[in-house]
Amino acid sequence: MTVDGIIAFVVLFVGGLGVATVLMFGLRAVKLI
Repeated sequence: MTVDGIIAFVVLFVGGLGVATVLMFGLRAVKLI
């Protein structure tokens, strides 16, 4: 893999984790309400 490929993979991976975390907190907030 090239450096650009590795950077792109890391960015997508971190972005995916961020989205998943936001969705989890969002679902918990909805349940609390």
